[in-house]
Amino acid sequence: MPITSSLKLLLDLAQQQTDSSVKKLGKLNFQQQEAEKKLNLLLQYRHSYQLHFQNSTAKGIDHIEWLNFIAFMNKLDAAINEQRQAALHAKNKRIAGGDEFLSCQRKLKSYDTLSKRQQDAENRQQIKYEQKLQDEFSSNSSRRNSLPSREG
Repeated sequence: MPITSSLKLLLDLAQQQTDSSVKKLGKLNFQQQEAEKKLNLLLQYRHSYQLHFQNSTAKGIDHIEWLNFIAFMNKLDAAINEQRQAALHAKNKRIAGGDEFLSCQRKLKSYDTLSKRQQDAENRQQIKYEQKLQDEFSSNSSRRNSLPSREG
């Protein structure tokens, strides 16, 4: 006896949802990694620019260069803060995607367990039925053998 169609449908749907959530989680992981890469590049660029400027100040710089440096560093710091927020947002989305994946996986496992239980019950029922048929056959055969024969 096959699994009931509604359970099979739920099992298939849960599998599709799990597959979809795996793809989504992979995409979210990639987005988080990219956001963190951009943040690290900005931080490295800021550090490098600051070192370059410090070397330049040892030689002496004028007031305009100093103001340009301050303005540029302020813009760079704003970009870094914005990228930190983007990286944090990507991380939070990845965490939510991971939770969604785990939820889908639990649902799939539950339906799979129900399906296996139902299949086991159907198998036990089939075995009982076959045993009953075999017992009836043996009983009938035994009765036939115990009846006196009509020959003679």
